[in-house]
Amino acid sequence: MKLLEGHMLYQRGSRSDHFYRVHSGFVAATVNRADGASLLLEIFGPGAIFGEGPTFAGTPRTATITALTDAELVGYTRDCLAASAESNHRLALSLIELLGAKNHVLVNKLARFASGTPFDRLVGLLGRIAATDRSPGQDAVVVSLTHEQIASMSGLSRVTVTRTLKAMAAEGLLSTHPSHVRILDRAAIIALLNRD
Repeated sequence: MKLLEGHMLYQRGSRSDHFYRVHSGFVAATVNRADGASLLLEIFGPGAIFGEGPTFAGTPRTATITALTDAELVGYTRDCLAASAESNHRLALSLIELLGAKNHVLVNKLARFASGTPFDRLVGLLGRIAATDRSPGQDAVVVSLTHEQIASMSGLSRVTVTRTLKAMAAEGLLSTHPSHVRILDRAAIIALLNRD
């Protein structure tokens, strides 16, 4: 299915028997804070799977999903996957591994969010984006987020994000622009993410 930039796939609290894999483009998972401001939780790009938790648990959606760019998604149902998993145990094992990896990322993200320096928080965010970008043979990664959006995702002020990005740019890790950040040294950002 195609989802045009800015269009919503589903809203927090809704129910569905589908989960999705991003074939192309990027989608954002957001929730509204108590003050009504939107908090950007995650960005999913090509190859990412999202929405499987509520689908399998039969619970309401935990976030709103909106296309950041034009995106092409592949939808799967719980029943379709269950039937396939009965005859393909590797598929079931892969899904369990995926859920374990997502849990690991979530725990690390919460730890960084709760106690990390601004540098660590931005490395966590940009490192995950760089690690999921599948542009073959390219070390540079364009992150189409404004400083305000990055601040929302990292729990920092826009001013702190701007200062921290400038320091990272001075180290040659990235360049910063009004509407995006360009990761210049993908391998270095990923290495910083995995240094724990």
